[in-house]
Amino acid sequence: MQDKSIRLTILKTIYFIVVLVIAMLVVSHFSNGDNADMSAPMSEATLPMVTLVSGDREVNPLHGYTSEIDLSYLRGTIMPIGAARDVHYKVNTFGNKVWNLGFEVRSIDGKSLVENTEITDYRENADYIEGSFVLKDLINPGQEYMLVILMDTEIGKARYYSRFVWTEDDSKYYMDEELDFVLGFSEATFSKTEAQEYTKYLESNGDGDNTTFNKVNIHSSFNQVTWGDMTVTKHTEPEVFVKDLHGQTGIYELMYRVNIKDGTASRLYNVTECYRVRYTSDRMYLLNFERTMNYVFDSSSYALGTNTIAMNISSPDLQLVESSGGSAFAFVSENRLYMFNNSESKLAYLFGFYDTNNDDPRTRWQDHSIKILKVDEAGNVRFAVAGYMNRGIHEGAVGIAVYDYDSAMNSVEEQAFVESVQSAEILCNYVSNIAYASSADIFYVMLDQNIYAIDLLGKSASLVAQNIGAGEYKISRSESTIAWQSDLKSLKLMNLSNRVESEIKADPGDHIILLGFMGEDLVYGLCHASDVGVDTMGNPLYAMYNIRIGDLDGNILENYHPSDIYVTGVSIGENQIKLTRVVKDESGENYISTYDDQITSTLKPETGSNLVTVVSVDVFEKIVQITTKSDIKSKQLRVLTPNQTLFEGSRNVKPDIERDTKEKPFYYVYGMDGIRAIYTNPADAVKLANDAPGMVVGDDNDYVWLKGNLLRSNQNMTITRTAESYEGMDEISSTAVCIDLMLRYEGINRNVQSLLDEGESVVSILKSSLPDAQILELDGCPLSAMLYYVNQDIPVLAMLNDGSSMLVIGFNDLNTVLMNPQTGQVYKYGMNDSDKLFSDNGYHFITYIK
Repeated sequence: MQDKSIRLTILKTIYFIVVLVIAMLVVSHFSNGDNADMSAPMSEATLPMVTLVSGDREVNPLHGYTSEIDLSYLRGTIMPIGAARDVHYKVNTFGNKVWNLGFEVRSIDGKSLVENTEITDYRENADYIEGSFVLKDLINPGQEYMLVILMDTEIGKARYYSRFVWTEDDSKYYMDEELDFVLGFSEATFSKTEAQEYTKYLESNGDGDNTTFNKVNIHSSFNQVTWGDMTVTKHTEPEVFVKDLHGQTGIYELMYRVNIKDGTASRLYNVTECYRVRYTSDRMYLLNFERTMNYVFDSSSYALGTNTIAMNISSPDLQLVESSGGSAFAFVSENRLYMFNNSESKLAYLFGFYDTNNDDPRTRWQDHSIKILKVDEAGNVRFAVAGYMNRGIHEGAVGIAVYDYDSAMNSVEEQAFVESVQSAEILCNYVSNIAYASSADIFYVMLDQNIYAIDLLGKSASLVAQNIGAGEYKISRSESTIAWQSDLKSLKLMNLSNRVESEIKADPGDHIILLGFMGEDLVYGLCHASDVGVDTMGNPLYAMYNIRIGDLDGNILENYHPSDIYVTGVSIGENQIKLTRVVKDESGENYISTYDDQITSTLKPETGSNLVTVVSVDVFEKIVQITTKSDIKSKQLRVLTPNQTLFEGSRNVKPDIERDTKEKPFYYVYGMDGIRAIYTNPADAVKLANDAPGMVVGDDNDYVWLKGNLLRSNQNMTITRTAESYEGMDEISSTAVCIDLMLRYEGINRNVQSLLDEGESVVSILKSSLPDAQILELDGCPLSAMLYYVNQDIPVLAMLNDGSSMLVIGFNDLNTVLMNPQTGQVYKYGMNDSDKLFSDNGYHFITYIK
């Protein structure tokens, strides 16, 4: 009996142990990153892709959107539509089912629906749908519209967008000829023999950097453009994007991959080429060419040194954020995020839309960006992904996803998804400016020039600071502190870590100038209002008698105030501030240059951190590597790919964003490679676009300014004829004559001289008289940029330093056509002489667009 009892006790013990082991296994199975009920790999891409077809060539790969998009801000690609108004397309379904195809034609801002038609005539097989449709005769030639192709998919309604322009004359746009040149140029670079034909299009000079293959342009050497001595073993067929198209110019982007032999290994690189070309009946002109190549870091194939991680040919601006002690860091390579924990010999691939098992044009599209927010010593990483979501639970949507990587669990979990109707490009631009996560689980981000706080726990959004982007603002190195000012009387600071706001005011009679941050310390200047001068461009010159550096607690760390010397320019470096200085001349009214000075930080730079470094090698020239704080134990290194934690419900957050675009217009600058900046000052936008080169677009998605695309000559003959009636009218000021001519050209009659006598400004008169127009103050923009408006018969008012004004109303290759009320004449004036005239008078221009 006792033996039976013992046996029973043993069996119960064994049963208990078995049950306990099973329970532990189940709990472990559900709590680690391997269970499909708790975590799983990111779901595969399901949306089809659409390409537009011209002849035998596919262009403009279009990606499907499943969320609402404000078309006022979506640029994307453009397609010329011929006289027959027919559109040819191809849908790559990737084996997925689609149905209910149709298309819409909308105004360029998306607000007006022009046509909505079902597509029924097409050819279909297992992977593709091909067909064409004809647009109704409801569109105007030469005007841009938005084409929307719609279809139902397995994850809902998808929309595909491309701008288009219709011409009644099939020969007005030369896309096919320009693409023949662009693709021929690109292919020829892989053969030094074939490339000889294209040497005449290069402008090789000292402006080209021939020490790196990361960036190559039209000024680079022939050898640099043709890949130097590197062995390109393979390159893919490029995806072709028509970014902008006009009668005289076109902008094209090619995206492809190359394999470069590196010893016994083969390295994969993403390549983007941008071209701006002009076609004439005589020849093709290559106006601009830029190529970037970046190594695709792969956690399954990498090169480690004793204390280096090779990033090969990459941008030296590689994003890297480390923990406070430097034992762990995260870095981004070609829109893929990695974490390296040296103390635990761990390398983890945290996030990316493309990988070995998901590598097609849908997953590789890079209309998004990754921002590392913070890294701790254990290797936990908080990061944000902004823009278009290529796959996953938000596939086809645009927004900002905030994620946490748990190093112990080896899993990635979404904390919030900030919905947006903005274009992915614009959203990425805002996030690149300000995106910060506090320790209180608040995510701060700039949206539409405002700062919003996203509560990651409460899943809510609130407005923190309004209109920061409309004035001058600076951000500390860690992005934890923002300083901004809307006038010269004070500047405001906000510490995002604790949301404490403070203000620094100027003394009566003084101006305060926000200069920037040296690390986390604020740099600003003080200037007597009586000492404000004017530079050679006519811009205000703030002669600062005092430069101060202060910490966040209000303590003054440096108080620089030399006697009788003024600072007019400041350049802030890592631990040094360079000062451009002037002194007053004998009259005490003008400033003359004196020797420069500098302020050097007494803080010792941190040593022993993980750094992005650049080294020179023979064949590959400059290459990038991550130099680690301590030696890497490569034989012990574990490579991990975490799953994403699954959750129920929605973690979406939708900020309430409203702006009066009429009262507070924004100006979006696009270069050949996409958006460059967003401004509230049109002059700043035009100056950047002129250098980019590129264009400025307003809130209605229409052009504010465009580089090039000028006629050989043009003259506003209406104003030329009207100007004759002003001869001999000495009682009217030259400014009144110019404004009156501009208004009469638009069919408006007002007593301009009377309005000026009552104290109204030129801008206020134009705004009240032309309520449907956008008045542009373009101070500091060169004369050549003003020809864009004159090319469209829009007069440009030029104000001179003596208080007089004149109109620019025409041009040709050699001259401008000016209307000078002081002489009562319309006459030609040499282009160089005109530029000097307006340059000496500060380039003060005012014009408008409708």
